[in-house]
Amino acid sequence: MEFFLLSLRAYAYGIGWLVICISFAIIGFRLFDRFCPIDFKHEIQEKNLAFAVMAGLFLFGLTFGILYLAAHLS
Repeated sequence: MEFFLLSLRAYAYGIGWLVICISFAIIGFRLFDRFCPIDFKHEIQEKNLAFAVMAGLFLFGLTFGILYLAAHLS
């Protein structure tokens, strides 16, 4: 039973950091959208690959940074 509770705790801990990571990704992307003079919807509709790579790497870096922080806090 103790192993089950430890597993459940680790699972809940991971889900919590996932929620935090998604929240920060949404907030970070909105801030990025606000401070950059680029029309995001227009660039996505034009299928601009360079913009897609830039936005993807920004979100990847933000998410990686949050998960790096989570790994070092535990």
